[in-house]
Amino acid sequence: MDLGMLENSHIESIAIGNREAFKKLHDELYKRLFYYVYRLTRNKELAEDFIQEAFLLFWKKRQTFSEVLAVKTYFYLTLRNKVMNHFRNNSIHKRILDNMDCPETVEERQTIIVAEVCGEVQRAISTLPAQTQRVIRLSMLDMTVEEIAVKLNISPNTVKTLKKNGYKSLREQLYDLKSLMFLLLFY
Repeated sequence: MDLGMLENSHIESIAIGNREAFKKLHDELYKRLFYYVYRLTRNKELAEDFIQEAFLLFWKKRQTFSEVLAVKTYFYLTLRNKVMNHFRNNSIHKRILDNMDCPETVEERQTIIVAEVCGEVQRAISTLPAQTQRVIRLSMLDMTVEEIAVKLNISPNTVKTLKKNGYKSLREQLYDLKSLMFLLLFY
């Protein structure tokens, strides 16, 4: 399974201090991690702070990593622990903490899966031509073909063609993701 645009070579570059590779890692993972932490905290600022802290901690420990999967696991576990510690220090949130104290809840696993799937879909969309990206993103907002045509100042037939070609390309790019999702959801 493709783990996004990142490869183990990126992680190895980060280990030796390559800031460009680190920026690519940040760009690739940020939205996924934000979704995950925000679902746990329901607090945008707190989620952003935790993620920033996790990236700083990762940078300090970067030399201990060589694989993408290990890095993703590190971030999800670090962020989960940051959230737990935060709620532990704020007894008002004891109910949330009680739910998180078990090793891994089904809801948490599903949240991680959704974050990863959304990240992969966004990555795949970003590989499409610019106009096709705009059409796909607008159609994902439930805009009709006619509304998209007006907004982008193109013909409805052009919208239909771009939409058809875009979704075909996405299905091809995300084919492996479909079977992996099925396995992960029932694991």
